[in-house]
Amino acid sequence: MRKIISLVILLIAMVLLTACQKEEVSVITWTGLEDQTITRGDMIDLLEGVTATDSIDGNLTVTVKDDGDFSTHLAGGYAVIFEASNESGVVEEKTKNFNVVVGHNVANGNFELGAINWTLDTPGGNASVVYAATGATVTISNAGNSWWGIQLIQQNVVFKTNETYKVTVVASSPQGRSLSVGFEDPNNGFAMLNPGFMPMTLGTTDTTYEMYYTALENYSNVKVVVYLGHQLDQDEVGDTSHTVLIKTINISKVTKVNIGFEGLDEQTVISGDFDIDPLLDVTAVNGTTSVTSNITVLGELPIDVKVPSSYYLTYVVELSNGTVGFATRRFNVALPRDFEYQPINGKFTNGLTGWTQDVIQTQGTGEATFTSNGDGTVNILVTNPSDAGWHIQLQQSGITFKQGESYVVRLVAKADIERKVIVEVVNPDGGFAQIAPTLEGAVIGTEFVTYEIHFTADQDYTNAKLGLLLGNVDGMQPSNVTFTVDELTVYKYSPFNESFSSVIEPWVLDNINAEIVDENIVVTFDSTKTAGNDPWNNQLYQTSGSELVLGHTYEVEVRLKASVARDIRVWVEDPNNGYFGIATGENTFVHLETDIWTILTYTFTVDEARVTTNAKYVIMLGAAGMTDDHTVTVDYFTVTDITNQE
Repeated sequence: MRKIISLVILLIAMVLLTACQKEEVSVITWTGLEDQTITRGDMIDLLEGVTATDSIDGNLTVTVKDDGDFSTHLAGGYAVIFEASNESGVVEEKTKNFNVVVGHNVANGNFELGAINWTLDTPGGNASVVYAATGATVTISNAGNSWWGIQLIQQNVVFKTNETYKVTVVASSPQGRSLSVGFEDPNNGFAMLNPGFMPMTLGTTDTTYEMYYTALENYSNVKVVVYLGHQLDQDEVGDTSHTVLIKTINISKVTKVNIGFEGLDEQTVISGDFDIDPLLDVTAVNGTTSVTSNITVLGELPIDVKVPSSYYLTYVVELSNGTVGFATRRFNVALPRDFEYQPINGKFTNGLTGWTQDVIQTQGTGEATFTSNGDGTVNILVTNPSDAGWHIQLQQSGITFKQGESYVVRLVAKADIERKVIVEVVNPDGGFAQIAPTLEGAVIGTEFVTYEIHFTADQDYTNAKLGLLLGNVDGMQPSNVTFTVDELTVYKYSPFNESFSSVIEPWVLDNINAEIVDENIVVTFDSTKTAGNDPWNNQLYQTSGSELVLGHTYEVEVRLKASVARDIRVWVEDPNNGYFGIATGENTFVHLETDIWTILTYTFTVDEARVTTNAKYVIMLGAAGMTDDHTVTVDYFTVTDITNQE
């Protein structure tokens, strides 16, 4: 009986135990649901870090039930609902808040939203863009002359002081075009934050471009630019358009370490005339350890450029812990210039080289196409003149003028329909203040017409800008007009330093001794220098790029004296044509009486044989029989264009 009772008790206990087990409630524990802030454009996995664990079943599978229209490309708050279920069919939902904020990265960097946040800007070229799931395909029909001529841009990116950023672009080009990335500050006149631009050749398959930058201050509205204009030699577009497929663009924060680089001095080089080994004499140390062998050089340098440009290379050392050290080296590439006051290629014998094709698209609706005709002229088709003259320009900067010196700006152009233009000379370093009188509303007809602006510089200028403004100068100019420009240049016909105010240069002392005395130049003949028998044995001359124009008449005037009676000749020659005598006749001869100031004046007219771009103005001081010690003093040597003067 006791056994039966014990068995019954055991059975009851087992039933009670089973009942208790069936009544146990499972508990799901969640982690990773804390509010999360991410930078716009950063790609994330919403499920990363979010887990659910059941007290009975263990780890559960978590899924996103409702992403709340989450987009990493659009700033804002998002509530994402997650779901997990256990083996018993218990389903539980949890919500996590995500806050997408504007920061260091671009939005829509993989172009999955099409054109959103991106703009194609063509201020100096012509291109179009198509956005697709595979990326942005830019088709380039005219690369212009500058890196900035074609841009894919995005603004509203935020950088913080001393933070270091790495740009990564994946792109390709069937033509092997180049690409570079830069940053500009729209709040400071779109000033470049990089020390120039750093292009790299793209392959026909995906190529990775990298660029590093450390912010020097806080920037609340950085403009990120993919430059696709003319940067390297292969960027010249012929009859067939070029394409660039940009697959992704990303900006991430990285940790920069202090690597000591040596040998990265800035250089100025001449286009077509430099060959640089970028690693020659460059060293790097991490503390006291040499890491020179670990240097990677990012970027490429061109052989030739079309406009003066500042390129740079980046020298990178990546350490084993993933940190990087880098430094940049700037190369200022200049175009050869005959004379500092002349624009490069002012007669367009080398197409559009040296000239900036400028269509201002940040304001207005201007549209224009610039083409070299290969015959010393260029065409500019203005399809939309916008609403201001400066919205479309053919312009060039970097021209030097000297205070007190006189210059002439000359435009030779025609158009297929009569239209008005503006020609200006301004100072970009002084708020684009006027340097010369502006030629307002010059009428360009269907036959070539010549306009000239004569002016004297009121101060020294080292970065003057010469511009032909082709936009709508008065609000009444038609669209679809083609201009043909034969010449847009600056010349001078009078000598530099014609009054010998304080220095001799650019006058040359050829077999003479001379010095400046009381704003005159005094030539001394004594035992150290004697007068030769022929006039050309002793010369005071200059060849500084004075241009004499066909059909123009010039007046030469020289005031001088000598300490003895003697003869002197004042000539004009053409050193570009075997020193051909432009003015060497009897009227160029003067006889000086002892210590009497004398003015020699004569005129000459330039025929086809006398046209020159580099006249030599010379006082011939040799004379047979002049053996006595003596001096010749020159007060001034002026040349005046008196064409059309009565």
